[in-house]
Amino acid sequence: MLCEDLEQERLFRPILEELGPVRVVRGKTTGGFTFVFKSALKEEATYVRQRPKEAVGLLVVVDGDQVGSKGRLDQIQEVLRLVGFETKDKMPDRIAACIPSRNVETWLLWLGGRRELDEHTDYKTKLQIELKNIRWSQLLEAWFLPSEEQLRAEKATLPALASGRAEIDRLKKLAKG
Repeated sequence: MLCEDLEQERLFRPILEELGPVRVVRGKTTGGFTFVFKSALKEEATYVRQRPKEAVGLLVVVDGDQVGSKGRLDQIQEVLRLVGFETKDKMPDRIAACIPSRNVETWLLWLGGRRELDEHTDYKTKLQIELKNIRWSQLLEAWFLPSEEQLRAEKATLPALASGRAEIDRLKKLAKG
């Protein structure tokens, strides 16, 4: 897993551990976006590309920030093309992207039960106290055991989260494949 910061790692590590051992490459507490795009993504994608017969994959987690999920996905796919992957209209088989929009804190609050959210507001600064009181076990339960109502609401309200779930599911299917 390649991610920007500790919050992303704390959410996605236990989700990926269902697939087996997880190696995390993470940026520092600030400037994680630059770390992911300026150095680590090419290196990690090349590692996956050079091992076509091995059971290795890559989850790239990077916040959408001001450019949104689609903008970040385009940036990721451009880097992957430079490394030699075909990315026309989709991610390569063993590489997935979870792009919280606007940031992972939006997903954390949603999974923690908040439903009056959108993908354009920066909740990292707006709801700092609430974010500090998050129970990680509750978040993981909401990820692993979502209700049908929750999934419908995610698709309508936080499509980036619904897309992230689909990307994780795609990696799981490939791992079991």
